[in-house]
Amino acid sequence: MWQANQRPTNRECNPRVHCRESSHTVSATFSIDERRLAKPPGRGSDPLRPGRSTAGVAGRTGPRTEGEAARRGTTTTATPAPVLSAAAGRQLEQLPAFAPLLEEVELDGWSSHERMLSGNFHDWMLLDGGRVLVMAGQVVGRGLCDPIETALIAQAAWTAVRAHSLHTDDAGQILSLAARTLWTNPAMCQQANVAVALVDSIGGSASLAIAGACLAWRVRAATWEQFPADEPPLGAETHFAYTAHEFALSLRERLLLVADHPAHRPAKFAPTIAADFTRLSAESHRRMTAAAALNIVRRQYESETAGDVLASASVVAVRRR
Repeated sequence: MWQANQRPTNRECNPRVHCRESSHTVSATFSIDERRLAKPPGRGSDPLRPGRSTAGVAGRTGPRTEGEAARRGTTTTATPAPVLSAAAGRQLEQLPAFAPLLEEVELDGWSSHERMLSGNFHDWMLLDGGRVLVMAGQVVGRGLCDPIETALIAQAAWTAVRAHSLHTDDAGQILSLAARTLWTNPAMCQQANVAVALVDSIGGSASLAIAGACLAWRVRAATWEQFPADEPPLGAETHFAYTAHEFALSLRERLLLVADHPAHRPAKFAPTIAADFTRLSAESHRRMTAAAALNIVRRQYESETAGDVLASASVVAVRRR
């Protein structure tokens, strides 16, 4: 019960909530029904907010962290499988469903995750001036990591690359700006390996940059060239100037970008793919589509798993017609 006749003045209050003013008339009485503080047996309700459960709320009845859970001898609640499945479906929907029809350039892409949340992605985007952005990425970490955290880091890197590609013609600058955009923590459990290329769909000129342990190859009938990948992944260093490799795709030439986890990469991966391409005839190279080139890489992952869950990987193939 609360009753008051009040005019503002200096207040002197005692610890029992009964207050009196020193020079003006103020009287107040405040009482709490002690029955509302009694916790009903067998229920985990909040005594001051009836009907609201406090079970699992950090600081009341549930552990705040996994470390606290371990000290208490309990475990934190795992994300329900239907939630992860729905998130995986949403992630799959964000991958490009089809490649744009371009007169001079042909595209194809593949990511291995199906029906499970993953940290790998591929994408392309048409830009002004006849340019096209292509990328392949993979979030890698040490040991077992939360799949939700992995997917969030992948989404952040994916979005940053797309956004910064609108403001520069240099692939190295795109990755440098993306590195500044993302939260950087060298001790972080997970970081993003990303390969990015800007291709002129009319003249064939290209700019390529690699963050982390991605693979990138130029494939022609007579030669096979692999680009160096010795620069840090996104999330490892904020102010790093990534190197851009400038070149021009010749007619029938293919560019392959591969993002995977180096620790899970199939044995003798690069030499096997190189041998698959070099044993082909000149006529086979001339007729090879971007999809056919991509499938040579894809087979290595599928044969390695022999029908089990595919090793997490993303591949993009670009071919100049």
